Order: sequence, then structure tokens, then C-alpha cells
Amino acid sequence: MDFSLSQRDSARGTPDAILAGVAGVAVASLGPLASMAPRGLPVWAVLIALVGLAGLARRGALGRLQRAMPGTALVLAFLALASLSILWSPSPRAGLTVVEIAYIGLGALAGGAWLSSLPGVEARRLTGLFLVGVFAGVLLFTVEAALDFPLHRWWNHVPAGVEIAETNVPKRTAVLLCLLVWPAAMALDRAGRRGLAVALPGVFAAACLLLTSRSAMLGIVTGGAAFALAVWSPRLVRGVLAAVLAVAFTFVLPLVLLFDRVLNLDGADWLFRSAQHRVEIWGMAANRALETPFFGQGIDASRALEPEGAVSRFGTLTDSLLPLHPHNAFLQVWLELGAFGAALALAAALLLLFGTGRMERRLQPFALALFASALAMASTAYGIWQAWWMGGMLAAGLMLRLAARTPAGGE
Repeated sequence: MDFSLSQRDSARGTPDAILAGVAGVAVASLGPLASMAPRGLPVWAVLIALVGLAGLARRGALGRLQRAMPGTALVLAFLALASLSILWSPSPRAGLTVVEIAYIGLGALAGGAWLSSLPGVEARRLTGLFLVGVFAGVLLFTVEAALDFPLHRWWNHVPAGVEIAETNVPKRTAVLLCLLVWPAAMALDRAGRRGLAVALPGVFAAACLLLTSRSAMLGIVTGGAAFALAVWSPRLVRGVLAAVLAVAFTFVLPLVLLFDRVLNLDGADWLFRSAQHRVEIWGMAANRALETPFFGQGIDASRALEPEGAVSRFGTLTDSLLPLHPHNAFLQVWLELGAFGAALALAAALLLLFGTGRMERRLQPFALALFASALAMASTAYGIWQAWWMGGMLAAGLMLRLAARTPAGGE
């Protein structure tokens, strides 16, 4: 009888051991993946969704998914609107974009519920692996930036004569690590390493100075300012961020038209060229958004809008009005899904933001710093539906949840 019990324990333990191993590889690989292969983040998102569902099923805890019902309802409503908009979207990959948003949402739901159910000892193990990966990623990125990115050149087949710092290759790494350093800093703080927790974002900020990624610089500086202020008053920072979200989603169209048509910032000599081009792109996108103010031009339409005679002072417009996206998340939602999409996105963002108020007060500055960093970068760079970018924000949010789950100090 003892032998049969041992066999049953072994049978139960083997799937758990496999699941623990896969989870460990997933969290440990985040730093290196962000550093060398950012476009692999969608695969990571699918993997973590499957691990989350399997982990909840093994614990008989699938009911935990119901706790996120308000957020799930908002995401489902957003997905329904996006799916419907495929009917009038000019983009041939509109359906694929909806699928990508869906599996990112599933990763957030299943991964978040699973991490919240982990025992403290398992959370500590995974947090340690995550920290090792992030340290490796930040170190690799710093050395690469100092040496003109030899590994990035080899991995991405960039010739020696090309100025790689001007391309998107290292910039994707920079913005992803800008997100991941905040949950890593929270994990260090949970381990009683407050000094290291504060130093890590500073080290990364110094590494960013070796780059031309102004979005990453903006993200880490904004996150640092939010962190410093939130140490004093997280409630104040939450209020400021909520106000920024409300203003951005509500008034983004008149604001960018003010910049473009009235202030003519796209021709301002005191702005650097890429900022001038951003203003022009925003103005073009706002004009098209006004044509379809309620339901938008359709999901992923940004990459397929015809110029219709529009002229750019920064280059010839060919078969597309925009360079894939408007470089502003608020404007992109308005352009593609109109006022209804903007209202749903605002509600979801506020739900996430106010969710930080349920964390321990000591941890809230890290969460608010992450939120502020993501908000700053989403306002100036990358299409909000780019799968690797959504995957990076998902990864940072889940690792924040993991770090918060980890027992403090020697508990």
C-alpha cells in the first residue's frame, strides 16, 4: 500500500515539476529575450497564458479567473468592438491584430490569477530567476551599447557600416528593459535591498544615455519622477496619472490639431526633427479620426490608410498615410475605434491604475513608476497593437504581480 501511495504521489508530482520548470525558464528568459530578441515576446505571452491556465487547473483554482470579472468584461467589450470593426478596416491583417490583442488579454487574465495563487516559496523562487534574467539583460544591454552593439549586429544581420543606434533594433530593447526594471526593483525591495532597488533604474538610465532612444529616456525619467513623488504620496501620483489619462483620451484630437494647425510645431526649428515629424503624423491621424468619430476607421487601419492627396514635409507619402501607426496610443485608439473604443480603453486603464491602491503602500511607488513609464512611452512611440510591445507591457505587469506576491525579507 505504501508503494502504491508513492506511485500516486510521483504521478502527481511529475506534472507539477514540469510546470515549475517551464515557469522558471519563462521568467528567467525575460531579461535576455528583451535584450536580444524583443520580437519573441508574443511567444512568451502565449506560453505564460498556457502556464497560467495549467497552473490554475492543477491547483483546482480556475475559479480565481472570476475575480478579474470587471477587467475581463471591459476587455471582452473592447475585443467585440475591434472584431466588428474588421468589417470596415482597410488593413489586411486586422483579424490577426484582434487575435494578438486576445491572447495578450488571456495572458494577463490567466497569468495574473495564477501568480496570485502561488505559495510564497514558489513565488520567491520565480522572483529570483526573474532577477537573474533582468540583471543579465541590463548588463548585456549596457556592454552592447558601449561597444556599438556587436551581438545585435550579428543577431539582426546589420552591416558594420550602418549606424545601428539609429535603428529600431536596440531601441526595442531599451523600451522593454525600461518596463522590466521596475518590477525587478520592487523584487529587490521585497528582499530587503532598498539601495539596489533604487540603483537599478538609475543604472539603466545611464545606459540609455548611450542611445538615441528618446522614448526610453523619457520613460525612465518619467518613471523615476513618479517613483520619487509616490514615495511621499502614492495617492497624489495616482490622481495625477488618472487626470493625464482622462485628458489624453478625451482631448487628444483637439490637442494634436492645436500643435499641428495652430502652433505649427511640425515646422518649429527648436524641436528636433523626429519630434517635428511626430507632430505632422499626429495631425494627419487626427484629421482622419474626425471623419469617423464614433467607431473609427477600423482596427489596425493606421497601417493601411491611403494618403488621399496628403503631402508630408519629411518625405514622400507612398501607399500609406502613416508610417504603420501614429506613435501615440490615445490617438491610435481614436483613429481606429473612435469614441467608443477610447471610452473602453480609458476605463480599462483607470481600472489598472486604481488597482495599484490595493497594494502594500511600500510597493505602490514601483507600480506607479511602471505605469508612468509605460504611459510616457505609449504616448510617443510604437503602435499600441504591436505584439512585441503588448507582450512587453504584459510581462512587466505580471512580474510586478509576482514580486508583490513574494514574501518580504526573511518571511
